[in-house]
Amino acid sequence: MIPETRPNDWDEIVARLLVHLDAGTTDSADGVHAVDVSDYLDADRWAREMDRIFRHSPVVVALTAHLPEPGSYRSIDLAGIPVLSVRQADGSVRAFINACRHRGAQIVAHGTGKARRFTCPYHAWSYDGSGALLGVAGRPTFGDIADNHQQLTELPCAERSGFVFAVLDPAVSFDVDEWLAGYGPILDALGLDDVELLDERELIGPNWKVAYDGYVDGYHLDILHKDTLGKDVMGNIMTCDAWGPHQRVAFARRNLHELRDIPREEWQPGGHMGLVHTVFPHVSVAGNGGTGMMVSQLIPGPTPDRSRTIQTHVVTRNATEEERAATAQRADFLEWVVNEEDYKTGLGIQAALASGANTEFLFGRNEPGNQRFHQWVDRLLAEPFATSLAPPRRNLAAAD
Repeated sequence: MIPETRPNDWDEIVARLLVHLDAGTTDSADGVHAVDVSDYLDADRWAREMDRIFRHSPVVVALTAHLPEPGSYRSIDLAGIPVLSVRQADGSVRAFINACRHRGAQIVAHGTGKARRFTCPYHAWSYDGSGALLGVAGRPTFGDIADNHQQLTELPCAERSGFVFAVLDPAVSFDVDEWLAGYGPILDALGLDDVELLDERELIGPNWKVAYDGYVDGYHLDILHKDTLGKDVMGNIMTCDAWGPHQRVAFARRNLHELRDIPREEWQPGGHMGLVHTVFPHVSVAGNGGTGMMVSQLIPGPTPDRSRTIQTHVVTRNATEEERAATAQRADFLEWVVNEEDYKTGLGIQAALASGANTEFLFGRNEPGNQRFHQWVDRLLAEPFATSLAPPRRNLAAAD
């Protein structure tokens, strides 16, 4: 049975990993779970995933690090919705649909920056960072309009633990703490609210669920990644904890055995495990806090068989030049690993999905994170939206 929640005690995590190392075990679900191959292929299902999960559940539209000061913005497309996030003068963040109220043109190109006003490239209508209409080109000839009815369409938005969450439907409200289901303090330990951007990379991958399957999979580490990540971490030895649909997976590093001869009060757990925190449905954080981390933002589409991933590399504000250089070098390494190992394999899986070779995929007891992920996808597709934002705190990987 996988614990649904755990205190943020990294000593406890490595203690559990040591037990698994000695016993030849890993955190496990209660049984094998089958997922129909059509779940990865069916265009109607994919459209429902985009609507229910990505457009009507909270998603991450920016990191706190993308918006370091008032006027900072990030523009991104998620599930076909262009989103503009802007840091306000009072330090809060607001999110808008990136569409001019005149004729719908996107007012800001995708990316990050800082601006006092945003001007539509089509007819030069302009807006301030609060979304208010500032000016209409050739106004005397345009005609009468009510400026307060022409502000940018605002999205429900909240900032927690270094992430900016929004729901891509302006008519929907949400409680971010309810959505995180107690996960906030766990994410806080990473310190993502006090880092700065170092670099971003964009990768093309397979269906978003094929790509996500790799985020929480410790079974493949010393097989697919035997000459890369597998030199540092062991496969098939992991802990998996969950808060609603969100998960924290810890992998045993190859030096874990050293802790057997060190008193527990002297442990430095971060050097003996690798952590991946996932924020459902599309973000993973690789790293144990400290100097540098990689935040991967998985973005489905534009078709069911493709996705793209933005790898955002962050460093602490007081990082030395040597630490920044090391983080940049690791960014190159991780881009290669994901492109040439994870996504190359994933795209191969995608190419074979429709062949008929498999009618279902099996996730073993030793793949609890994958089981939980797919069961939460099914849950959010099946249940009314009004209840989907209040995830019960129980072990779905062990559900009937």
